[in-house]
Amino acid sequence: MSSAVDHLAMARRYLDEAYKLLERGDPFDVAEKIWAAVKHSTTALTIAVLKEAAPPKGVSWRSFVKEAFMKAGLSEEEASEWASYFIDVRKGLHGDCFYGLIYEEEEHRPLMERAREYIDLVDKILKKLEYQHSNKL
Repeated sequence: MSSAVDHLAMARRYLDEAYKLLERGDPFDVAEKIWAAVKHSTTALTIAVLKEAAPPKGVSWRSFVKEAFMKAGLSEEEASEWASYFIDVRKGLHGDCFYGLIYEEEEHRPLMERAREYIDLVDKILKKLEYQHSNKL
């Protein structure tokens, strides 16, 4: 899987699975599915905007994601906020919740609920980029 479109489609699948599990009250598997959704959508963004799936050596994920959002047209403040969300999901849902088996409703639930907004934003950016690309042809 290498295209931004493929990664975004995978993100949507993981997100759908996560919200089904959330209804059943399985926060640990939800956490990992949300992380997978956010990670795949981030990969879609960085491939589309920066032409890279991961940061180059010496560049943090936070900086890499922030740069992608800024190059996609977000303000520095918005880009910083979404880069922080990515890091919070990685640490809170992937690390603490899934691997650490610690679930705290007030800490983790908002991260789970905000995932759709993040993925929708990436989708909107990809559509904008595709529109711009098709107009240049």
